[in-house]
Amino acid sequence: MPQLKLRVKKASSKNPSTKQLGFVARVKTNGTADFEEIVKEAGHNTTMHKAELKMAFELCLDSVAEMLKQGYIVDLGPIGKLYPSCSAGWYEKEEDLKLSDVKPSLYYRAGEDVEAAIKGAKLVWAKESDEEEDEEESLTPDPSPEGEGNQGGQNGSNGSNGSNEGGGQNGGGTGTIDTGGGNTGGNGGSTDPDDGDEG
Repeated sequence: MPQLKLRVKKASSKNPSTKQLGFVARVKTNGTADFEEIVKEAGHNTTMHKAELKMAFELCLDSVAEMLKQGYIVDLGPIGKLYPSCSAGWYEKEEDLKLSDVKPSLYYRAGEDVEAAIKGAKLVWAKESDEEEDEEESLTPDPSPEGEGNQGGQNGSNGSNGSNEGGGQNGGGTGTIDTGGGNTGGNGGSTDPDDGDEG
């Protein structure tokens, strides 16, 4: 597997606590590899027709979605695993934790090859010419001072209360995917799949 090379840009951002204007690092991606491109790439050196391969992919993805809806952990092989998860604040008393405080989310854990590629990625500063290209930036969140949730803290500190094991600099390849149910980090963070049962 070739070494992953990530172009990083300096982006202006306000400190969430002090509102002071400063800078954060964001990845400049090469755009989005859409479904059609993935199917085309996967069909190289095979005898399968593109339409057959596309249908097979769609059936697999439909199955993945259905398994997640049924509450299963989905193992995607070299890509990694998807875990149904949730997040809520921390409460001293059990009776204070209400179901309305819990937000569903999706937890992703990268496979060994993907995680190794991310951890071993070569970081380079994006060139000015890169800024002029019509590219899609990665969804790197503005970091909070202490690294709450799935955001990396200042000076590469790990997220203190959240779910992302890759908080801060050189983090790992796991994290919570925001499914639109509010902030997934919260005060107590989302549940780590290792804390629960996998079968």
